[in-house]
Amino acid sequence: MNKVLSTVLSAFMIASLAGCASSSASSKAASTTSAEGDHLARIQAAGKITVATEGVWAPFTYHDETSDELVGFDVEVAKEVAKKLGVEAEFKEVNFDGGLTGVQQGTFDMMANGVDVTEERSNSYDFTEPYAYDHAVIVTSADNDSIKSFEDLKGKTTANSVGSTYAQMGEDNGASVTNVDTLGETMDLVLNGTVDATINANTSVQDYFNTTGNADKLKVAATDSETTDYAYPLKKGTDNDTLREAINKAIKELREEGKLKEISEKYFGADITAE
Repeated sequence: MNKVLSTVLSAFMIASLAGCASSSASSKAASTTSAEGDHLARIQAAGKITVATEGVWAPFTYHDETSDELVGFDVEVAKEVAKKLGVEAEFKEVNFDGGLTGVQQGTFDMMANGVDVTEERSNSYDFTEPYAYDHAVIVTSADNDSIKSFEDLKGKTTANSVGSTYAQMGEDNGASVTNVDTLGETMDLVLNGTVDATINANTSVQDYFNTTGNADKLKVAATDSETTDYAYPLKKGTDNDTLREAINKAIKELREEGKLKEISEKYFGADITAE
């Protein structure tokens, strides 16, 4: 090979390699830019979705007494949603208020803990479509005849998780609210007379009655006529548009496949996933 041809070929190869490197770098930069502006892309790249949950609210999210495994309706549904997204669900156990704050700050991708959709929360979070429905109830001691409606809470005392809708309902109806972490603690405070009542999800209350043997000592004094919609709160912003769409699609498919109903009947003995 003559010297001129060799020089030309060398220059061509160097230019080609530089072009490939530039193209690869540009592609990588475009991919990174895309992921930076899309939460779903980042989740799928990581292979997991971080889910905040309490782990102390049966039968939605709690620990099995034998295995200590985190189980519950919300836990299983979140796992199925994660599968639909092509990732695994990684649960982080925190108190209710901490979970919501973590979602808002971007510490957690979403929260699965029977979070009901309210107008106030919708100002701070982007919610998915509901995956289950419930009703709030007031629980009092069996011999308490002073509370028969939510309006009767005025001037009374209640106990609930800080940051929960139930605590807000107590305050909105004129009650003095004591903040505690778990459903069991709220029931204990009613049982020992420390507070007059507690407000909670009817599904959780009925599970408590059925599993603790305290049904004869407590009663449902009133039921809210408004339906509670349970959905996943996401950090507000366009960054979560594709994630919300993907979760909505997953919920729709799980409902159509009968999986939501199956999980609901496993934990509640009834289907709470149909409005």
